[in-house]
Amino acid sequence: MKMIEKGIDMKAIGFDLDDTLYNRLTIYEETYRDMQATDHHLDVDFETFNQVYAEFSEQEYQAFMAGKKTEAAFKNDRVIETYAHFGHEIDQATAKEFNQLKNHYQEQLSLSEDLVALMEAALSKGMTLFVLTNGTTEAQIDKLANLGVDQLIDRDKWYISESMGGSKPQRKVFDAIAADLNVAPQEILFVGDDYQNDIEGAIKAGWQAIHYSKIEVPNTVATCTTDDFLEMRTLLKNL
Repeated sequence: MKMIEKGIDMKAIGFDLDDTLYNRLTIYEETYRDMQATDHHLDVDFETFNQVYAEFSEQEYQAFMAGKKTEAAFKNDRVIETYAHFGHEIDQATAKEFNQLKNHYQEQLSLSEDLVALMEAALSKGMTLFVLTNGTTEAQIDKLANLGVDQLIDRDKWYISESMGGSKPQRKVFDAIAADLNVAPQEILFVGDDYQNDIEGAIKAGWQAIHYSKIEVPNTVATCTTDDFLEMRTLLKNL
């Protein structure tokens, strides 16, 4: 495990949202379980369903960011396309039902105790905390509010791709945040689960980055790889 570069005191720590501050997989697994109990049962396991859903979700998100679809359309269409992939046609009402279930489980989110301890320790040392997430502004704000993130990170430090006019891993997004924080790039640490968007994006912008993952990518550019927030505290000076 590599350590934070010697001689550099981190002044800001940022976090990705989905699959970093909370486990998105659990929400979709519970949603799929409930849908399987309806007339829209599929003969595939959740892992198979989720892999296809994630692919359509990314495609639809990019269409939304390009201004080709509304938020409601991209969220419904990714569900419709996933079910169609498995040979089951559903309508807009059923897609909406899927999303309502997802939102229900999403409202029950909470931050882990270890993550809260890490954030509180950083704040006690005068570090600035922020969130950088890809997604629609309204949806990401709702998730962050449900998690209670506003108790630890000011809302003006919630950087969301739709509001910024760009998405990770675009360099301009990372540069804009460094400028807004008025912190040198090498003094910013970012924690995220997506290797390309979070880690490569941050490193190319001159930040340091922790890959939030159980498995280290071969020849990783990350400062370190861990899925343990307690371990992260040992990487940071004086935490």
